[in-house]
Amino acid sequence: MKALHAIRATILLGSVMASTALHAQTNVQIYGIVDVGVEYVNKARISSTGTATGSLAKVDSGNASPSRIGFRGREDLGDGLAAVFVLENGFATDTGALNNGGRLFGRQAYVGLAGNFGEVQAGRELTPIYDFALTFDPVAPARYSAGLLDTAYVSRADNALKYAGKFGGFTASAQYSFGFDSTIANGGEVPGAFQIGKEMSTNVNYHFGNVLAGVTYDRQNGTSVATEKNKVERMALGIVADFTPVKLYAAFQRRNMDTLGIATRTNFYWVAMSYNPSAAVTLLTSAYFFDPAGASNRSAMYTALGSYALSKRTDIYSQVALMRNQARAAVALDGTVNPGGNQAGLTFGIRHRF
Repeated sequence: MKALHAIRATILLGSVMASTALHAQTNVQIYGIVDVGVEYVNKARISSTGTATGSLAKVDSGNASPSRIGFRGREDLGDGLAAVFVLENGFATDTGALNNGGRLFGRQAYVGLAGNFGEVQAGRELTPIYDFALTFDPVAPARYSAGLLDTAYVSRADNALKYAGKFGGFTASAQYSFGFDSTIANGGEVPGAFQIGKEMSTNVNYHFGNVLAGVTYDRQNGTSVATEKNKVERMALGIVADFTPVKLYAAFQRRNMDTLGIATRTNFYWVAMSYNPSAAVTLLTSAYFFDPAGASNRSAMYTALGSYALSKRTDIYSQVALMRNQARAAVALDGTVNPGGNQAGLTFGIRHRF
């Protein structure tokens, strides 16, 4: 009987030691951001047919950074190879509701392999053009930033394969999606119509001295059999010059849309600056210019965001913005504005990172 107990104890001890060894090779991190504040905008439409004279004030989530909770894991496989995964959920702090179309892990959900060659991922991922915005727009991903004028700068792709690597001063990423939005019928997988919902995107940056320069290209096809040959292409250049504590930013994008043989062109560009007078204070300012083809279609947005760190993880912030529209443009900071209408906005809130 004592021998039997000894055998059981040995097996149990071996299991525990094996489990400990496995866990020692695996690192799983829980991380996130909780951001909530108040937003106020003026000159919003009261109804679909009314004049834009009403004001809008509300408690809102994600004014400075979208709220999220994520799980990031890495397991050492030996010989410099590691398995990686990310599951990231977006939520509204003011209501607790899921963001990103109600998806549980709508911000990111991928698994991949990492090594000296870089990292290969498969799943739902940030697009390289989103990576470009996070590098060359210091205000991103705040509410009033480049993503408000072109949603590609806050985009993700479903059903995607992505590669990212760093080689000396170069960083590069490339992505191919077999159906960039799972809400596309059949996920974009239709026999004989292989172009439906396909997206290709890439971003290359080069760091030299105190300057970082980058280029990005993104192309999306139409989302149905009838529109699969439609395409939207974006090509952009960006540059950052670091004169600590000041950084200067500039970017230019050309968007080409070919829809049923009709081509339209839109120029989008911005200049920005960040200033860190102390470890606790960050000041960001940017001017964006959105210029579609045609007369009187231009919109310009001017914004400034300031934050003060209460600790390493918590800060308070405020952002002000002004949207100016030409006669035929109707871009709003929030809500709906009349064509040619201007709108001012203000947010203030608190953000905690964990």
